[in-house]
Amino acid sequence: MPHPIEPSTAPSASPLITTAADGVLKMVINAPQARNSLSAPGVVDGLLAGLDLLERDPDLRCAVITGAGGAFCSGGNLNELSSLPEDQVRARMNANTWLYRRIALCDKLVIAAVDGPAYGAGLGLATCCDWIVAGESAAFCCAFVRVGAMPDAGLFWSLPSRLGAGGARRMMVLGKEVRGPEALAIGLADEFVADGGALPAAMAFADRLAQGPTRAYGRIKAGLRQAPMSLEQALQYQMDNGPGLFASEDFREGANAFLEKRKPVFKGR
Repeated sequence: MPHPIEPSTAPSASPLITTAADGVLKMVINAPQARNSLSAPGVVDGLLAGLDLLERDPDLRCAVITGAGGAFCSGGNLNELSSLPEDQVRARMNANTWLYRRIALCDKLVIAAVDGPAYGAGLGLATCCDWIVAGESAAFCCAFVRVGAMPDAGLFWSLPSRLGAGGARRMMVLGKEVRGPEALAIGLADEFVADGGALPAAMAFADRLAQGPTRAYGRIKAGLRQAPMSLEQALQYQMDNGPGLFASEDFREGANAFLEKRKPVFKGR
């Protein structure tokens, strides 16, 4: 049965449609008239509210972000940005940094289901997520240089973490569009599916994660956020985090299930 959600997320006219069931929170950016731009009214606030719900509700184990109407997210609104003075651009960028922080710092895994364009800040939204499922129509582009700007949206962190410095440099400097199959080949996406299949595939993967050891997933996510580590940093990280997991209810269940030759039932504790 669907998990109760906050009333403000329920109407279909909302710029972000949020539903939750079986431990998975689904967030659909619903501003197709603006190609699901983050500048569309209510989109960023809706995503932040959804992430707050994900963090607060222990019954929610992971999340999926996608876009309605054939686009994932087209980034910012160029007409607005080009008309604003520097101080207002700075204030808007500062406010939006919390979106990328919340996705990256959340202990729960977040999946991006990308059909259609993920341009500019939309690329940043996707690459801040922990897993990217790309449909055949998915198109990723670090488009900032095309209009004389530099990347923002956390891309100086998230893009090198996926592609290395060289791959990130190529995307940032060339502003070249990367389609779904190529995105998978270079490591920008984690899964490639037929057109229109990104959301179903992402939801299926989310269902699998929701039944997994979510505390362990959270420690893996936090460790990879600090990569690359030196040897000493890696050893210290495992000492800081490993013993607590070995003492957890999920580890005891996993070990017992292995010994009893059955499937474990993890509870995220």
